[in-house]
Amino acid sequence: MSIPALNTVEVWLIALVITVAVLAGFGMFARWCAFSPAVRRKKLDRLRIGMTPDEITALLGAPRQTRTSKEGLTQWIYGVPMKRHVLLIEFSTHHRLESFAHGVPHARHASRPAGSHES
Repeated sequence: MSIPALNTVEVWLIALVITVAVLAGFGMFARWCAFSPAVRRKKLDRLRIGMTPDEITALLGAPRQTRTSKEGLTQWIYGVPMKRHVLLIEFSTHHRLESFAHGVPHARHASRPAGSHES
């Protein structure tokens, strides 16, 4: 019984196939992280200014993170941490949806009106 040599064509072809499969998998994962939305479009289209936190939780589930803005308004953040896209929801002092933005943070135009969304 002999051990196959490491320089046979079959061994190198198998190594090549495995390398290509790993690189293709990484490429698909990177594309998923970069281009998939934080929230499905169907749910995003149902968001309306004036909704209550309970209505938003029923629609989207619990937020990934909550925080308070410099102005003292409650903000909810949705999206998987490894993805680029996030959904930022901001509530008024009366606990109603005041504005929301969906996209890549810091990539929005400053002139975008409050309550608008992009996908």
